Amino acid sequence: MALLPFKVDFSRDSVEDLHQRIDRTRWPNMPFDTGWSAGSNDSVLRALVDYWRHHYDWFAEQARLNELDHCAVEVEGERIHCVRYRSVAGAARPALILLHGWPGSFVEFLDTAELLSTGVDGGPSFDIVVPSLPGYTLSETPKSPGMNTTRIAERMHALMQQLGYERYGAQGGDWGAGIATAMATLFPESVIGLHLNFVTGVPPSGEEMSDEERAYRARIEAFRATGSGYSNIQATRPQTLTYAQTDSPVGLLAWILEKFWAWSDHGDDLWKTFDRDRFLTNVTLYWLTGSIYSAARLYHESPFPRAEATHSRLAAAPPRIEVPTAYASYPGEPWRAPRVVVERRFNLVRFSEQPRGGHFAAMEQPELFARDVAEFFLGLD
Repeated sequence: MALLPFKVDFSRDSVEDLHQRIDRTRWPNMPFDTGWSAGSNDSVLRALVDYWRHHYDWFAEQARLNELDHCAVEVEGERIHCVRYRSVAGAARPALILLHGWPGSFVEFLDTAELLSTGVDGGPSFDIVVPSLPGYTLSETPKSPGMNTTRIAERMHALMQQLGYERYGAQGGDWGAGIATAMATLFPESVIGLHLNFVTGVPPSGEEMSDEERAYRARIEAFRATGSGYSNIQATRPQTLTYAQTDSPVGLLAWILEKFWAWSDHGDDLWKTFDRDRFLTNVTLYWLTGSIYSAARLYHESPFPRAEATHSRLAAAPPRIEVPTAYASYPGEPWRAPRVVVERRFNLVRFSEQPRGGHFAAMEQPELFARDVAEFFLGLD
């Protein structure tokens, strides 16, 4: 597997097509204000679409992205994209791979990766690898079915080996957490440590549950009843939905915007938590690459939340992970798990409760996130 040069390069015609489609948007009739109660807030969405169309500059963002060290490798005949950050100190410690989920991309980690590669609070630094998952934005769309979390874990491991990292640490949230967990299961001789900000799974029923576990079970079941429709659709009928999302940029934006609102830790103004241009860069990458379907198929291939336990080389019952594990709990994370639940599955050596942040923690609170990751992996030396 040779390293391939990579440049983010989309044409003015493709951006002009995006603008024309936005201009031709057929907006639904909203006879009264529903806020966020039924999905994306209409007034927030319309204001964001206006900004996307008239103020957001894709080519300025593309130029900034191309200042990064991009490369690609081919694994099983399909291209995997990544961004590399070299430690400013040329550190000999193992590199870290940072794994995003849905509906994110490598863009989530731009600030965090920079902090970790230069040294958080002036401390030691790391080599950082931030890949695009197969089928997500800049990585190639899988050519055949079956690209589940196990197969992605195998490809991420192959990527790290090709980059010259025989041993490394893995960090993940959302699907990235399931993939990182699979990497620790399949390649424990290479994965020195596992840092997660997302853990799925419901504690076993019965008298053995603590009051904390019962409360956690009730909270997850309530969320599934009201907030998991997207997951059910993408796990069962992703292809039907994707025709609308691939044809309408506003439809795509609305689908992603609602998740950033619902899953993050924020006040009334979402853009005090997220940089609006950075958020739109994430969405625009999905649009320009036409990858919303290949990304959503991960739910179909690895039905959520059983991602770590399905398919291929992993057993139906999730194995216990003996690789040293850290779990960072963020208050805005809908799937926030108590310590006892994480300890059932993982060799938990660090548990931290963060004061701020949610599901997109690396993007919401890059300093807090990077500091927790750095402290854990430095503690393994």
